[in-house]
Amino acid sequence: MYVFFDIDNTLISHKGISHIPPETREAVRRLRLAGHIPAIATGRGAFLTFTTAQEFGIDYLVCSGGAQIFMNGREIHRAMFPDEHVSAFKDIAAKFPSLTAAIDDRYLYASEAFSSFFSYFNAQAGYNCIRPIHELSRIIICYIMLPPETLTPEHGLFSSPPEGVRLELMHAFTEARCADSSKWSGITKLIAHAGADLDDVIVFGDGPNDIDMLTHAKIGVAVGNASDDVKASADYACDDIDEGGVLKACKHLGLI
Repeated sequence: MYVFFDIDNTLISHKGISHIPPETREAVRRLRLAGHIPAIATGRGAFLTFTTAQEFGIDYLVCSGGAQIFMNGREIHRAMFPDEHVSAFKDIAAKFPSLTAAIDDRYLYASEAFSSFFSYFNAQAGYNCIRPIHELSRIIICYIMLPPETLTPEHGLFSSPPEGVRLELMHAFTEARCADSSKWSGITKLIAHAGADLDDVIVFGDGPNDIDMLTHAKIGVAVGNASDDVKASADYACDDIDEGGVLKACKHLGLI
């Protein structure tokens, strides 16, 4: 089986100091020993994913909400935000600098309003990955730190996405990327490239951007801190990851 994990609040706990629960490490180790292939499906940009992937020894990566796919260290797919809408995002960012951010394949573009997170992002990237938004020339994902229900026409493409742009609705923010990108579409592309079968895919996730893959995978597992709507989309809900939820779920499903 190919077992895909979201990162934040699924592989990594952010309760207290961000950490990987030891039971989660054990689950991934035992999955590999049992002949399964652990993989990652995350909304993080690839440059913010590699550190975690290396810690777990994972080589199959769906990053940037499906806009970037890596297999055995090689990028096999990248979907860029449409060039014709980059200037529209930069106009929004100029009006709302404390609410907007974006990533490309190497950097996070954000204002000092996000400085409390910079050290964590730099640690995850392994280098100084922060750049001012005015240096932005291409986008993989862009963000506005407002929940969807608060968006108005002044928020431009985030309230009314143009052709070629997909919105991903999160709890406290909204992201925009290439229209054909989602975690499930990324998993589908990776599994096809590997010559495998989608019936051999199991996914673990906790957020609204995981609902698509939780719904479509052979087995979707919502981790314990997931909201009720995320759990409703899954086949199984496990305990919180800090209570060994991932390990317990792998045992419950007979994977280990």
